[in-house]
Amino acid sequence: RQVPDTIVTNRTGLAQRGGPLKARLEQRDDYGIVLVLVLATIFTRALDQGQAGQFISVCLSGFTLLFVLHTSDARRRSFRGASVIVAIAVVGAAVGLLFGADDGAAAAGAVGLLLAFAAPLVILRHIFESPVITVRLVLGALAIYLLLGLTYTYLYPVIAHAQDGPFFVQTTTPGAVDFVYFSYVTLTTVGYGDFTAATSAGRMVAVSEALIGQLYLVSAVALLVGNIGRVIVRGPASTGIEVEPEPATDEGGPIDPD
Repeated sequence: RQVPDTIVTNRTGLAQRGGPLKARLEQRDDYGIVLVLVLATIFTRALDQGQAGQFISVCLSGFTLLFVLHTSDARRRSFRGASVIVAIAVVGAAVGLLFGADDGAAAAGAVGLLLAFAAPLVILRHIFESPVITVRLVLGALAIYLLLGLTYTYLYPVIAHAQDGPFFVQTTTPGAVDFVYFSYVTLTTVGYGDFTAATSAGRMVAVSEALIGQLYLVSAVALLVGNIGRVIVRGPASTGIEVEPEPATDEGGPIDPD
């Protein structure tokens, strides 16, 4: 059966319009998109507007997680397992949205925790396995930094539920935006002081976030930025990663940059 020319033309036009987007999504090491998705996830988590907001948060967090696994070239088994978890969470959030149940909050928390804990490990593994240090890998390292803050965003409410009193000194009914705000103010060591942890456990966890955030920036990110373009050499008997040495002159010494 012959397909009419108009249908063929329409299909060709759709394929051409979808081609660049599909090609962009299929790229590896596309951590620029990951960075944007993580930022969108953070702001969605901060808004937390009822069942609808929880449904959007689940969908966005799930898509971000799957995109991180895809662009980091994760194993198929890991991708399939994460896809099943995300699908179940989306169904749970949809049930909560339609029937007003508490499934939306639980699903948002589950996918958010999975994103916060699993995505940094996947990106870090991919950085270690990459042959060349590129700008895209630096963006991946910055995405890990944002995900560290997101991890503590989910950790602080857990501490609040585990302890007897409130988590903050200033309020007994903190919202999601308060935990997001406190986490990133602590991570960046800004320390406005408008929110402070009320217990020793909360304070020590906040100290760990501040220390990890600063040490990560001045060590891991600085190391990657300072070696952009360098080839990572891995010897068969090597236990670590070496950066390829500077090219030598004919006399055997290093090239003078001046």
